[in-house]
Amino acid sequence: MALMPEKMYVTSELEKNLIFQNLKKLNIPINIISGGVEYRGTVEKLTNDGIIVKLETPLINEIDQEVRVNFAFNNNYHYFTGPATMLDSSKVLIIVPEKISKNILRKHKRIRVYEKVYMRFKIIVKAERSISLDASRIDERVILQEVKKPKPAIDKVLSGIKNLVSEFSQKFQVKVFKSNEKLNFEEELVKDSGKIFLIYDSYEDAITERRFFEEKILTIGRAFEYLISKGMSRKEAEDKLLDLLQEKRDNKIYSECFVPLLLEGEVVGYIRLQNDMEYHRNIKPLQALRVLDYATLLVEALVKYDYFRLESGMDYDIPLVDISAGGMLFKLTKPQLKRYLTVGTFIQASIKFPSRYIEVMAEIFRIDQANLLYGCKFKEINEEDMNWIEDLAKKKNPL
Repeated sequence: MALMPEKMYVTSELEKNLIFQNLKKLNIPINIISGGVEYRGTVEKLTNDGIIVKLETPLINEIDQEVRVNFAFNNNYHYFTGPATMLDSSKVLIIVPEKISKNILRKHKRIRVYEKVYMRFKIIVKAERSISLDASRIDERVILQEVKKPKPAIDKVLSGIKNLVSEFSQKFQVKVFKSNEKLNFEEELVKDSGKIFLIYDSYEDAITERRFFEEKILTIGRAFEYLISKGMSRKEAEDKLLDLLQEKRDNKIYSECFVPLLLEGEVVGYIRLQNDMEYHRNIKPLQALRVLDYATLLVEALVKYDYFRLESGMDYDIPLVDISAGGMLFKLTKPQLKRYLTVGTFIQASIKFPSRYIEVMAEIFRIDQANLLYGCKFKEINEEDMNWIEDLAKKKNPL
């Protein structure tokens, strides 16, 4: 069964009434399918149970007990199935169900390419961002503009992040984990939890104090709770965290923060911020969360730069079912990746046609889990490639 966002349905009685009132007022055509034949009509009247539609042509046979209905309204394609009763030779009463389905009207013609066109992709796990292209900070705008490019300049992204965090952090470091690398305690904690680890004040933090209640952040107190929840004894967890705090004090580290780099649901590294005793400034939770946005952008840039070699992007073995200049439908042939692909996930895809390769950024907006089918909208595509696909769908280009 397809998983569809709630916005793809009309369930409110008020909204349904407004739609049908407008169809009636504006004389917008409505289509009824009975006996495999589509008949055109207009809404003549609204009733307590449904709508009365006046047909433009007579029916070939008697009307089906249930008919399919579709119409276009407000740039959306609406459709439903409901019981129908003929009132006279040209009028039919249709009972409107509780839920009407709707899709955004297609702006582009699709072409079926199953078993002819394949792709590989990389999953980009996008966090909710508090920054946008109209951000007040110049460096944030520079980073966003750079990341939107097909091949971002990593040095520009890194220097932009460094400039931004210098407002509140004395030191800035980025680390990507190597295969089979031995990790220290803090790195293990960030990798296993997938959360920010924040030492707010090494001289005042305590395992008995939660300090902050932000879900994405582990402080010393919340790290203590997390380690116990994972099966570590209270004594061992306490010893590890108290030793860690003492180590920070010995090294004159006042405040420190590890922000995870997340890719395909896994922590692949981190951004590390640090302030010493002389600088004597806390790294605050809101600042750490802002750096989590920057970490997401950095991962996106590294994926586009082909820095990572991921299972999802190794071979051209994902078949496309159909494609248009606005999006595509593909069939997942690697079920182990299913848990990473949800509505709203962004993928960086390389599509292999018999005569052409095309690079796109796409967002998943609909999923048929039973058949492992994923509908995507293109968010970034070269204009020349978009025109080529459009011509392909119109049969102007050979596949």
